[in-house]
Amino acid sequence: MILVGTGALALAAGPAAAKGHHGLITLKATSKVAELHVVDNAPTGDSPGDIVVFAEKLYNARGKQIGTDAATCVRLFDPTSLCTGVYKLRSGQVHVQLVQPGPTGTYDQAIVGGTGRFAGARGTVTVAQNPSKGDRFTFKIRVKG
Repeated sequence: MILVGTGALALAAGPAAAKGHHGLITLKATSKVAELHVVDNAPTGDSPGDIVVFAEKLYNARGKQIGTDAATCVRLFDPTSLCTGVYKLRSGQVHVQLVQPGPTGTYDQAIVGGTGRFAGARGTVTVAQNPSKGDRFTFKIRVKG
């Protein structure tokens, strides 16, 4: 898969998972793929221009679903993909953009905005990919107080 083998975006909610200090919110969670569609553009097989569209369910550390996410990724000229995604939570949305390095490893997503509680958000999401167990995410979100 272009963005992630099984998971790409996740965000936790609740007092145990969220810590805030002077406008900085730190959240952790995992995800599970709910829907996935691959558009295999010519030439056939894994190649530049292929597109992956997916949606996931988001879970906190206790296994409770706390939201969903959705993203679109376009394969570039090497194993990387250019992606745009959104985390949909009860208190708002977090929007991200990134160059995803491939199906394994750890990488950062840039938070480029949001809505509701996350209006005007900036920061990063660090993703530790794990196709068999689901990806782990650490959000460091800066919001204006």
